[in-house]
This record gives sequence, structure tokens and C-alpha cells, in this order.
Amino acid sequence: MRADEAAHQKCRCNGIRAASMCRSHRRLHRIVATVFSRFPFKPETAVSKEQDSKFMISFAGVLALLFGITIGIIVLAHFMTPKHDVAAEAELKKVATRTAPIGAVITDPALLVKVTAKAARAPLAAEQVYATVCSACHDGGLLNAPKSADKAAWSARKAAQGGVDGLTASAIKGKNSMPARGGNPDLSDDEIKSAVELILKKAGA
Repeated sequence: MRADEAAHQKCRCNGIRAASMCRSHRRLHRIVATVFSRFPFKPETAVSKEQDSKFMISFAGVLALLFGITIGIIVLAHFMTPKHDVAAEAELKKVATRTAPIGAVITDPALLVKVTAKAARAPLAAEQVYATVCSACHDGGLLNAPKSADKAAWSARKAAQGGVDGLTASAIKGKNSMPARGGNPDLSDDEIKSAVELILKKAGA
């Protein structure tokens, strides 16, 4: 009797477990069915392929349209941009030349030596010095300068200055309205002296 009761008890336990498992299975099936009902699986069909093809054709058309618009803008900009004006460039160069600074500041001692170095030249003759420096005033007596033909004036000056050397020193230094070296700083002492001797010769002093 005890064996029968044990078997019966075991059978009851198996039945309870089976019922519980069935309820779990049913619950799982309901969850799966709910998921698939909300997110149904749709296999690829001929209609979806056609839609994809239409989309790709439309997308390619949009890209082609944008490319065409870009090319059109580039061509339009090319025609709207003013062409290079050679005459205007020449005028700009003239303006730049006219407005260029007349000098430059040099601070390098080596360059200063090159700039200030005087070019070697042959000495000027007395007639050349007189024609370029002295004649403007001494030919006509401009600014109260003694005329080159005024013997009395030059004789007095010669005596007052102590001869040719004194007159030469006065001409080198400058006197009254006459600037130093007659206004030409490039003239040497010998060139000034030769011009003074020429004036005295002209005056007969």
C-alpha cells in the first residue's frame, strides 16, 4: 500500500509540473506572437525591389541635377568675371612709378660707402667750370656779383684777399650770395682755383 501511495504521489507531482510547463509555454508563445504581430517579418518581394530601383533612379537624378547646377554656376561666373585689362595695368604701373618714394633710408655702413663714393671723373677745364658755375652771375653782375670784365672790382678784391689763393679760399667757402664752391660741391680746389684765375685773366687784374 505504501508503494501505491508513493507512485500516486509521484504521478501527481509530474502532473503539476506538466501543467506548469504548459502554462509557461503558452505564455512564451503569446509573447512571441505579440512581438511578431508588432514587427512582422516581410520577405523581400518584387514590389520592394521595384521601389528600391525607383529610389536609386531618383537619387541619381538629384545628383545629376546638382552637378549640372554647379557646372552652370562655374560657367556663369567665368563669363561675369571682368577680363584682364592691359591698359588699366599700364596705368597702375605709371601711378606706382609716380607715387614711388624718392629715396630710401640706408643704415648698412657698407652700402653707405658705396652710395656716398663719388665716381671718378676727369678734372674740368677752367672754361668748363666758369661756364657751368660762374657765368650765370659774373657775366651780368647778378646779385651784386662783380662782372668778369670789371678790372677795378677784381683788382680790389684780389688785393683785399691776398691774391689768387685768397680769392680761391673765399670761393671755396662762399661769399655773400655766392654759395660754397659756386653751388657745385663736386668741384675740387684746383678746379675752383683755375676758374678764379680765368676770371682775373678776363678782367685783366
